[in-house]
Amino acid sequence: MSTDFLVPYPQGVVRQLFRAPILGYRFGFGGLINAAQIMVLTTRGRSSGIARHAAIEYRQHGSKIYIISAWGERPHWYRNLVECSEVTVQRGSNVCAATAQVVTDSGEALRVLHLFRRRAPGIYDSIIARLSARESIDSRTLHEVTEAFTIVRIIPHAGEPSLPPVEVDSGWMMPAAIIGVGLLLIGAMLRLRADKQSS
Repeated sequence: MSTDFLVPYPQGVVRQLFRAPILGYRFGFGGLINAAQIMVLTTRGRSSGIARHAAIEYRQHGSKIYIISAWGERPHWYRNLVECSEVTVQRGSNVCAATAQVVTDSGEALRVLHLFRRRAPGIYDSIIARLSARESIDSRTLHEVTEAFTIVRIIPHAGEPSLPPVEVDSGWMMPAAIIGVGLLLIGAMLRLRADKQSS
C-alpha cells in the first residue's frame, strides 16, 4: 500500500531534518542519539556503488534489529538494501556488519509493530493509524494493518563491515571549546566592568 498521500515524502528542509542525526553521529553524539533508538544504516548505492547513510528509528528483539519504512518501498536506503543486502549498522559507538531481509511473515510484522508501539502507545497508535489510513489503532486492531508496512529485519554478523560507518569528526571540539572559554571570559570582563561602574 502506498502511504505517499498520508505522509509526504521528505524533501528540502524536512529531508535535511531527517538527516540531522547523521550529523550528530559525525560530531560524536552517537551515544545520545542511540538512546532515542536511532541508528545509522549504511547501504551500498545501487547505481553509484558508494556508501549511503540513513538515520532510522529501530527496535531490537534478541539478536535481530527491525526498522520500518514510513514510505513503503520508496526510500533509497530500502531500494539499496533490496539490491545488496549487506549493510553496516551503527548504534552509538557500536558498528557491525549485518544482513538485511524484508519481513514477509505477517506474524513477525505484527510483533515488530508491537515492539515499536510499546515505547509510547499513544504516539505510535496515532502514527500507525495515519500510515495505514485508519481512524484509530490499538493493540487489538494492530493485526489488521500489518500488510500496510514495509518492515526490514537486520541480522548482525561477525566480520568487518564492507561499508564504512559515519566517521566521527572531533576536530570541531577544540575550536568550540576555545570559543566557549573566550565567551565566558568576555562575559566575566563585562560583569566586572558593570560592577565597577555601579559602585
